[in-house]
Amino acid sequence: INRAPRMATAGAPGEARWLRIELKLIADVGLVGLPNAGKSTLLSKLSAANPRIAPYPFTTLEPQLGVLQSPDYPPCIIADIPGLIAGAHAGVGLGHTFLRHVERTRILLHIADCSSETLAADITTIERELALYKKELAGRRKILVLNKTDLLDTEELAEKTRQLAETHGDIVAISGACGDGIDDLKQRIFTCLATMNERKGQ
Repeated sequence: INRAPRMATAGAPGEARWLRIELKLIADVGLVGLPNAGKSTLLSKLSAANPRIAPYPFTTLEPQLGVLQSPDYPPCIIADIPGLIAGAHAGVGLGHTFLRHVERTRILLHIADCSSETLAADITTIERELALYKKELAGRRKILVLNKTDLLDTEELAEKTRQLAETHGDIVAISGACGDGIDDLKQRIFTCLATMNERKGQ
């Protein structure tokens, strides 16, 4: 052992380089949807996060994190992804900057404004952008969250839910503004994660 080194070997010339490091958030749940679908409001209801909330699109310009807690389940991290638009997979509206953060999520909550007159098309737009960005995202576990139910009457909401149930099995109707359905959504998230953990352990 060379404890008091009196010998040395010549070193090699050093290297200089520029590195671009891309950060991808690691979260259990990702909130995705069109701008102004109510994702930030929902994050504030599910966690103690205090994101900026305003009644116009593109309020959220960078991912926001929150922690969903329960006495019966391990805590889970939720990421609010800024609103996506058509062409996001190709970088439109900083789509690449936002979409990369959903790659490591285990569950996607697809938040849709159920009061929209183009609800079905809105949902298709987000699903298409996810699939075009990464094929594996098309098969990612998803829960369709119909938000802003306070803007519809009971019959209209029931009809829209019935139509969507034919192609989207897992649907939860909520009002982020009023808090309706939030507890049901929390339970659905925890149950889904617990089931995934059980399957992973088998």
